Amino acid sequence: MAAQRPRRAVQIACLTLFVLLAWGGAEALTGGPGRDLFVRLDPAAALAVLLADRSLTARIAPGLALLASALVLGRAFCGWACPFGAMLDLSDGLFRKRRTTRTPPRGVKYGVLAAMLTAALAGVNLVFWAAPLPLAGRFWSLAAWPPAARLADAALALLGPMARRLDATGLAFAEVRVPDYDAVWFIVLFFALFLGLGLLSPRLWCRMLCPAGAALGLAGRAAPWRREVCAMCTGCGLCARLCPAGAIPAASPRATDHAECLKCLRCRDVCPERAVSFPLARGRPKAAPSLLRRALLLGIGAGAGAALLGHAGPALGRPHGVLRPPGALPEPDFLARCVRCGLCAAACPTNTLQPAWLAAGSLGLFSPVVTPSRGFCDPACHACAPACPTAAIRPLAGERTFAKIGTAEVVRKTCLAWEKRKKCLVCDEVCPYDAVNLKPEPGNPVAVPHVDEKRCAGCGFCEKHCPVQDKAIVVRPTDAVRLRAGSVREAAGARGLRLEFKSKKPGERPGPAYEDTPGAGGLPPGFSE
Repeated sequence: MAAQRPRRAVQIACLTLFVLLAWGGAEALTGGPGRDLFVRLDPAAALAVLLADRSLTARIAPGLALLASALVLGRAFCGWACPFGAMLDLSDGLFRKRRTTRTPPRGVKYGVLAAMLTAALAGVNLVFWAAPLPLAGRFWSLAAWPPAARLADAALALLGPMARRLDATGLAFAEVRVPDYDAVWFIVLFFALFLGLGLLSPRLWCRMLCPAGAALGLAGRAAPWRREVCAMCTGCGLCARLCPAGAIPAASPRATDHAECLKCLRCRDVCPERAVSFPLARGRPKAAPSLLRRALLLGIGAGAGAALLGHAGPALGRPHGVLRPPGALPEPDFLARCVRCGLCAAACPTNTLQPAWLAAGSLGLFSPVVTPSRGFCDPACHACAPACPTAAIRPLAGERTFAKIGTAEVVRKTCLAWEKRKKCLVCDEVCPYDAVNLKPEPGNPVAVPHVDEKRCAGCGFCEKHCPVQDKAIVVRPTDAVRLRAGSVREAAGARGLRLEFKSKKPGERPGPAYEDTPGAGGLPPGFSE
C-alpha cells in the first residue's frame, strides 16, 4: 500500500482546499486564489464552453491544459486530485459492506460527453447537469455552506460571554453571515443520488457517467505513463477485484483498459508477485479502449434533441424575464458560458444572487438571478465577477455603477401612496441613484412615487426595503445594459442614461431603521395616519 497513503493525503488536501475556496475561506484568510480555482480545471466544462460560446477565454485555459496533460498522465487527476472523486471515495467507504457486485456499462459516460458536446456545438450548454467540478461547487457553496455558517455563528454566540470576559472585543462581536438559497432541496437530492450510486459499485459515477473522466480517458488512452504487467504475474485476479475503476478485466488481469485506469497504483500495491509497474512506456498500448459505438450515437442524438428543444422558444430555453448579475453577458452568450457552479451566489454579500429554478427556463436551471426581494445588488460591489470560472460575468473595473441590470416599476395597486393614499417615503429615501421622485397626483392628498427610467440602475434597494408584503415597487430586466465587450459606461451614455450613484456614508444603513427609529403612532418613518 505504498502509494495509497500519499494518494489519500493528496485527495484530502485537494478536497479541503476545494471546500475552503467554495466557502471563500482561503481567499479571505490568505488573499490567495479565488473560489473558482478548481472549477476552472474541469475539462468537460472547458470543452462545452469553448464549443457553445465559440470563443477561447483565459478562464477555461486550465481545463484545456488538464485535458492536454492526459496525453501523458492519462486519468491521473481523477485518481489523485479530483475533489468529486475524493468525495466518492469517502462515501464509497461507507457502502463497502452493503454494496452489490455489479459491473456498470462504462460506455455511457462517452455518450454523456457526446451529448454535451453535440448540444454545445448547437449553442446549448448542458454541462451543468454532469460536469463534476461545477456540480461539487454548487453543492458545497449553495447547499453545504448555509448549515455550516449557521453552526459557526451559533458557536461564536456561545463564545461571546467568554470573549467579553477576556476583553477579546473582535471575537465577542464576530458573526457569520448565514445565507439562504433557492432550490437547495433539489441540489441535495441530486448530489445524494450521485453519492448513493456507491451502493452498486465503487466509483460508479466515474466509471459510468462522468463526462470529464470520459474526456480525460479519450485523451489518455495512449498515454506513455501506464500500467504494465510482467511475466511474474500468476493471474490471481486480485488486482482486477480491487480496481476502483474496473479498468482490469477479470478474465485477463494482465490486460488494462487505459482509458479507464485512474493511475491510483492500487493494483501495483496489492500484487503479491510485484508484477505490476507504471513506467513511461513507448509505443501504443496493446489494449484498445472500451468505447461503445451505440452510446456515442445515442449521445449525439440526445444532444441534438436537447439543442432543438433549447432553440424551440423562450418558454423552453432562453427567456428574458429574469435579472442577471451586473456585467452578465447578453443572455445567449451568458447561458453558453455559465456552468451553474453557484460560486457567484456564494460570493454575493447581500444574498440577492439565487440559483434559478424554472423562472429562467429549462436551460436556465441553477443559473444566477438577482432577487431584490431578498437583497439589493450593491452598486459598490462586484464580487460575483471574479468568482465566475468562465467569465460569464465580465469584470467591470471602474464601470460597475454604470451596469444597469433592470428598471424599477411602481405597482400602483399595492402602493400605500397610490392605492391607500398614505404618505410613504421609503423608496425615495433608499434609492442611491435618486431615480425615484415623489410627485403630486390629482385627487391624491399625498405625493406618489414615479421612477425616472434614465436614472434607475435596477439595484433593487427600493424593492428590498419596500414595507409592503406584496412589493409595491419591483425591478424588471427592462433596458438592462449587457455587453459581450466594450465599455459599459459608454453604452449607458449612448442610451441617454444618467446613472449617478451616491454611495452611503461609512456605517450608514441602506434603509430606514424601523426598529430603532420611532415613528408617529408607532408607524415607520415616512408614514402618517
